[in-house]
Amino acid sequence: MSAVPVTAPAATAVPVGGSISPRGAYSVTFLTRASQMGTIAIVAPYLVDRGVPVGYIGAVMVFAALGSAAAGLVSGKVIDRFGAWRALVCGLSVAVVGVLAFIFAPAWPLMGPAYLVSAAGTGTANTALRTAIALGTPKERHERTFGTLNSVGTTGALIGPLLVGLVVVDGTAAAPWFATAMLSTATVVAFLLRRPAVPDGAPPPSKKGSAPTDEPATMASVGRAIAPIVALVTTSATMYGVYAVLWGLFLRGLGASNLVIAWSFVATMIPVVVLSRYADRVLPNTNRWLVSGGAAILLGLLAFAYAYTGTVWLAIVLSVVEGLLMAVAVPVTYALIARHAPAGGTGRAFGITSAADSISSGLGTTLAGVIIATGGVAFAFQLAGAYCVVGTAVALIWWSRRHRTAAAAA
Repeated sequence: MSAVPVTAPAATAVPVGGSISPRGAYSVTFLTRASQMGTIAIVAPYLVDRGVPVGYIGAVMVFAALGSAAAGLVSGKVIDRFGAWRALVCGLSVAVVGVLAFIFAPAWPLMGPAYLVSAAGTGTANTALRTAIALGTPKERHERTFGTLNSVGTTGALIGPLLVGLVVVDGTAAAPWFATAMLSTATVVAFLLRRPAVPDGAPPPSKKGSAPTDEPATMASVGRAIAPIVALVTTSATMYGVYAVLWGLFLRGLGASNLVIAWSFVATMIPVVVLSRYADRVLPNTNRWLVSGGAAILLGLLAFAYAYTGTVWLAIVLSVVEGLLMAVAVPVTYALIARHAPAGGTGRAFGITSAADSISSGLGTTLAGVIIATGGVAFAFQLAGAYCVVGTAVALIWWSRRHRTAAAAA
């Protein structure tokens, strides 16, 4: 694959095995995704149990998106400065504090800020794990490793909501939050007991009298280097923000029961779980930008197919195809971020794209209701799909122009 010439190669770092092993990264990813999606599945009933007016439930939940976006913008710099291991422990610790504050908030208006803190901690941990994988594995294995990370995380996202039903007791929805706090605390303790000599991504301590190391890349330079990738992520994230509101209404309009609606997500995620680790085998001799962008364009075109679908089971079949495309698009995009991040800016690169993902997804969710009310479900699918196709095309053209300009200058 040819790289974007304007970027510097990713910084060399201590191998992941020296601090955060791949197996450890996968384990923490599974646990964080399971607890995150499990609590998301129960958060609305929990808020009702705590006396939050129904009309304000959305206002409390939006703090999670704000926390994830803020973590993306702030945590990247922390990771590049202090290393992924320290940022991971810090993020998990902040998540524990946020969860406990969410549980013990004396009044419901304080639950929103607590939810923000919890989401910020989880977002920091996730960014740290991706950075550790990027810096600690050879470039030629990035797609396979990120594919495995995506597969494990998606498995956690599927299992978490299922496990919630086992820990909800006495008619209250508080139990999963306590379980999450205890699980995160145990994970923090485990990592503190295995502190590495040099955290992932952190520069080794310089000896007295030695020449100072290069300053890490600035947020602006990292943003410029990965701008086409951010554009690519933004378009698909906005579409899926619309889907978050649209999908249940779409299937219900086709006559699906609540059980079918819930299990339709499983149909989409199973291909992601099974096939993400093999993303590197898809068109291996084709430019990875084209593979990632092509998958995103096909996802946008699939939205038009949904718009003209008249049966529940055809919609489920199409959702399996969607899962196949996601199994390719996500790992390849992660690998692109790792490859095009400037030296010393890998953490910030993942943080910026994570923030763009959260903001775009929240924007899509916010606009979805207005779009559906204006033009209906089919129109919402068509508009979201067109936006994804056009936005992806713009990102590909942007990258291509950079490549040609740099090649001409050379």
